[in-house]
Amino acid sequence: MQHFRTPLFAALALLTAVPAFAQGRMDIGLFSPSEGRLEVKVRPSADFDGVFSSLVFTLRWDKNTDIALLAPKQSDVIAQHIRTSRSGDVRENGPFEYQVFAGFGFDALQNTGIHWEAGQEYTIMTIPVTGKGSVELVNDEWTGETEVNADFYISLGGADHTGSIYKSLATTTDLDGTVTIQPNPNEGRFTFSFAAAEPSDIRIEVLNTLGQSVYTDQLRGFQGSYRKDMDLTTMSDGIYYLKITRAEQTSVHKIVYR
Repeated sequence: MQHFRTPLFAALALLTAVPAFAQGRMDIGLFSPSEGRLEVKVRPSADFDGVFSSLVFTLRWDKNTDIALLAPKQSDVIAQHIRTSRSGDVRENGPFEYQVFAGFGFDALQNTGIHWEAGQEYTIMTIPVTGKGSVELVNDEWTGETEVNADFYISLGGADHTGSIYKSLATTTDLDGTVTIQPNPNEGRFTFSFAAAEPSDIRIEVLNTLGQSVYTDQLRGFQGSYRKDMDLTTMSDGIYYLKITRAEQTSVHKIVYR
């Protein structure tokens, strides 16, 4: 990963610099417009039709899910200007799996009549995905490690114009489809998680067979990934239930403690 920002690459990229666009940053977001598909979009803060020199971003998901990212796709025009692909294999760190993507470009958008307007979103990659859960576009402790060097980064005309991650989370299904309980059955210790792509008030309860609550949490305007490690070893074994209520919708998930 170190090669993304080496002095040699910077020198080559400067040869394609377009001074007319010396200001403005490029933001990035992750979306799920339909089940089984992710889209990576960029959003310039100023009009742009210069050279999109380089791009680095990283996607992360819970390793306990069955999520798998398939081969990414780009339109021929976008690939001509910022060809982007997976950089290395999926890597595991802690509770997560990571896939790094990197792209390079040398041809100005204006050469094919493309002009990106400030504040508009432009899809640069589509990623087919299988499995249920949530995928995040992240800068975290792992991506920030020097030997990994996989934080979000954009170079325009050979200069750093990295903006912000303005939408980081996408779910492959609705909230209920993102709920995971691992392991299940278990011996009293387990982890449950889910994701909400849009802000919502959510109530979380773990109940015993008598309907008594052994854990509750209330989230206001929550958006993102939720993860909780549970320990029921001081309680009786048997059946428990994870109950998640969002607005008028409630889902119940069985937990087997044996």
